[in-house]
Amino acid sequence: MASNVDFLVAFLLGILPGLVILWASLRRFDRPQVDHTLFDDRRVFGSLAVGLIFGTVASIFALALPRGDLVSFAVAVGVSFVFEESFKLAWLNRRSYRGRFDTTFYGVPLGIGAAASGVVAAAWASRDILYVPETFALLIVYSISLGLVNADTGALIGFGASRGDTWRAFLRAVGVRLAHGAFLSPFLLQVDEPYGAISAVTSVGFALLIYYYVYREILPGTLPEDIRRELRRERRRAPAARD
Repeated sequence: MASNVDFLVAFLLGILPGLVILWASLRRFDRPQVDHTLFDDRRVFGSLAVGLIFGTVASIFALALPRGDLVSFAVAVGVSFVFEESFKLAWLNRRSYRGRFDTTFYGVPLGIGAAASGVVAAAWASRDILYVPETFALLIVYSISLGLVNADTGALIGFGASRGDTWRAFLRAVGVRLAHGAFLSPFLLQVDEPYGAISAVTSVGFALLIYYYVYREILPGTLPEDIRRELRRERRRAPAARD
């Protein structure tokens, strides 16, 4: 019974911050913000489910890589990041997704699902000390950080797929993950406090900075020009209607 509760807590730690990020990312493109939803709900939740499944596989793959010293740790982390972003690249460049403006939107839940599984694995591995306040708080910070950066790279790769700019988008996503991993590495190496906590919080700051760019430029930028003009007209009409 206790193990079931621990797993539920681990799952909630992984998925709840991700769902908040997903809602914040896509709410502008859903009713009542627009006349009609600009994405397919089934594809959003399907991508989230695929991300959760793939994230489990990626976590097992990451654990299987050797991490005996600092160099092997860095190689293992880098290989894991490339593996994860390669899957996003393959999934979002399938024939039914390639060239569609809404593919960018589906990259967000795909990344969030993968991040959630990674957090669940980390929380489950720490279940003996899961309810220690410091551990629990750090796992929340880690969940936010991982959810943000995977939403970022999912959107970047999705945007590349929508524009036929596949490889440049992939390299940008891998670069973001490697930079984020550099900020997060003291936390992953479980260095003494407060350096691990500083590492986790700093990684959130970096992921938020990239997310600001994704939120302001990539997500609205994926829309065709006629839809963007329509959204601008609706925003101008909204204050007039309230007056």
